[in-house]
Amino acid sequence: MNNLQIVQEEQENELVLTCSGRLDANSATQLNDHVDRLLRDGVYQIGLKLDGVEYLSSAGIRSLVNQHKNLKTVNGCFYIISMSENVRQVLTMVGMADMLAKAPLSKTEQRKPDQLDGLHQEHGFNFLVSKIDEKNTSNLELYGKPELVLTSGFTSSNARVVEANLKHFGLGLGAIDNNFESAQNRFGEFVMMGKNIAYLPSDGSRKPDYMYSSGQLVATICELYGLHFDANFSHAIRFESETTKSTIGLSVLTETLSDMLQLDAYVMVMLAESGGLIGTSLNKAPVGGEKLFTFPEIKNTVNFTTEPVHHKKLLVSVGVFAKKPSNGLERFTRKLDPEKQAQGHFHAAVFPFMPMKKTDIDLCETIDYLFNYSELNDIMHLTNDKREISGLGESQFSHGFCWLSPFTI
Repeated sequence: MNNLQIVQEEQENELVLTCSGRLDANSATQLNDHVDRLLRDGVYQIGLKLDGVEYLSSAGIRSLVNQHKNLKTVNGCFYIISMSENVRQVLTMVGMADMLAKAPLSKTEQRKPDQLDGLHQEHGFNFLVSKIDEKNTSNLELYGKPELVLTSGFTSSNARVVEANLKHFGLGLGAIDNNFESAQNRFGEFVMMGKNIAYLPSDGSRKPDYMYSSGQLVATICELYGLHFDANFSHAIRFESETTKSTIGLSVLTETLSDMLQLDAYVMVMLAESGGLIGTSLNKAPVGGEKLFTFPEIKNTVNFTTEPVHHKKLLVSVGVFAKKPSNGLERFTRKLDPEKQAQGHFHAAVFPFMPMKKTDIDLCETIDYLFNYSELNDIMHLTNDKREISGLGESQFSHGFCWLSPFTI
């Protein structure tokens, strides 16, 4: 037998891969691809039965060790349930047998006591709620006149410069710069996430840019309008589908969280895997009185998704939700579902797929890692397209984490 055969079987607490054949340089790639697909589907508990593996090379060992480390970093497990005598001898000689054969903790043992409470099930999804501090409230600052985007009426008097701050989040229209004159042809959608600022220039390049504060370098954005809040979160929620194929829409997710936590309005940061995103972005800066939203100009000045995009990618979304926005917030929000009253404003930064931890995830640490070691793919203003016949619907998510809190303006 020259190839590696892999038979997949779901058991109660894990997925078992029964392998037979040779695990060498050629078939190690096959095993890696199979495991990577499982990770994309949110499967983090993987056991191996290697009783039928007759040959194990150094390349095969490397594959086993790398996958073991990869799953461990996201609080998953990749271990050998059983193995042939040949495999056992090779792994014992290189000192890897005990490490790779160590059984994982059960799901009950992995969960912390406070995680066993607060489990909700809605729309085919499990929501695990963790209370950070129910008394926490974020300060929400609203800046500028967002309605000027309709007339491209922004001038230098409307702009201000904002510095990135460790526990600061924001979204709006702006450009990475420190003055209006040099930024006036590049203003586009931006997100601020701690020490990091990312935006999509409206200069036609369609290439997102970013800057992060490091040492004496402080990232700044020249802002036309924006919503800003501090990271004084009251709750953290992990959500995941009961099946690997289901997704949940942005309006359904935000309203579910609102009802679950009994919060009529909140700020939120979400780290999630995309099930397909729907959104818009500017191809032309809203300055100088140029027509952006009239026909036929809109075909070139505004970019609309023509199909769900960035499927299976990782995103960080920053936004605000309110069932009945007031105190000026209504100028910055739109209906998340045209058929309902709740409103919001959400921007998303999109990165390549990366498996996420299912517990003990650190938001700021993860964001910093993405900007330092991954690649920023896109910045989007998330919208709901409910046009008859040709409407695309709304952005979908398969699993992720949300950090949120009520706010004061």
